[in-house]
Amino acid sequence: MPKVLPSQIVSAIDSMFSPNRTEIDGHAITNTHRAEVYALLNLLNEVPSDLIDLSSPDYLEYSRCRAVLATSLALWDGGDIRAARDVGGKDAVERIRRLMKQCRDELPPPEPLLPFVQDADIRFGIEDRIKASWTDYSAQEWMGATILAAAALEALLLWALKNRPISKPSSKPLDGLHLADLIRYAADNKVISEGTKSEVSLAKDARNLIHPGRALRSGEACNRTTSLTALTAVYRVIDELRASA
Repeated sequence: MPKVLPSQIVSAIDSMFSPNRTEIDGHAITNTHRAEVYALLNLLNEVPSDLIDLSSPDYLEYSRCRAVLATSLALWDGGDIRAARDVGGKDAVERIRRLMKQCRDELPPPEPLLPFVQDADIRFGIEDRIKASWTDYSAQEWMGATILAAAALEALLLWALKNRPISKPSSKPLDGLHLADLIRYAADNKVISEGTKSEVSLAKDARNLIHPGRALRSGEACNRTTSLTALTAVYRVIDELRASA
């Protein structure tokens, strides 16, 4: 189904009901506008909800206007000829028009989750892993959610260690460090605090469960808790890195 934009609703109302109207005339919409009201309600159903960005009072008024038109349409279908009633003394169609004029056709781009990561490719890569983890979490794919969150955590710590001052150089290449080493090394160099180290160490334990031998020995497996533990660690590190940026 095609997406209908708020500006297209405004144009449609101008075309179907005439642009020279006033919202004060609360009885302007009658049964002679049955087809136009039907078309307008169908068009409104195709406007993405995210684009109807109205304050609570305005959204309530918008909902009332739609309800009034839908009720009138049902009455007209039954032979009633009364005009559509007003909404707060105002014409429902014209109020919808003016409320749609307040809405934008595009949402502003979302604020980056990692604004402190200047390299766009690295930032998008980490953010994509976090989003994918939440997607798996929503689908109750606990292993996928845990693995992806832990992978995002590894990438985040690796980026931080490469881009923050280091007082204790590693004897191994940074790219070769595993999550446990990255956590310890980041804490030793004050890239993350000791409190955060404790938090993200739980994510390390959760990720270890993806190894069959470990899961068999411990009797544990990835679950909702391991997924949330890994995701919590990611956001704990993000908050700390953002604060120190």
